[in-house]
Amino acid sequence: MSPCDTTTRHVYFRQLLDDQLLNLISYPLNIFNTMVSFALLVMYIKPSIVGGWSSPFRATLPVTLFFFLANVFLVIVPIIPPSPGNEPYADLPYYLHVVVGFGLVGLGGVYWLIWAVLLPKFGGYTLSRREELGPDGLTRKVFFKIKNE
Repeated sequence: MSPCDTTTRHVYFRQLLDDQLLNLISYPLNIFNTMVSFALLVMYIKPSIVGGWSSPFRATLPVTLFFFLANVFLVIVPIIPPSPGNEPYADLPYYLHVVVGFGLVGLGGVYWLIWAVLLPKFGGYTLSRREELGPDGLTRKVFFKIKNE
């Protein structure tokens, strides 16, 4: 095996790995961006859902709608089978990053269910949130446990 052959193989596998990693990283981000922009649209259309809360940072409705539609596009298009010869991976199914992306989002949901619902229920405590001032002068919300009596 010549050094050129080894370099060619390295470049091929590196490009394949980069494409897969990019797809695996960006797809869950598109799912979350879709959910966040949908929530922002709901807040614009029906502000009573959030109890009158108003964010100090606001995007206009057209910008939020465009962001939502762009992310819906980015979530749906990878599910559509590519035309022959345009598959993103040579040896893997084209929908692999879609399945992995939804799997990661699902794992996050299971983690939240265990951490925020089941553990407090069976551990005899409730989660509460308070605002703390950090050493950098910024405020943040911190969760803490309150034992049930």
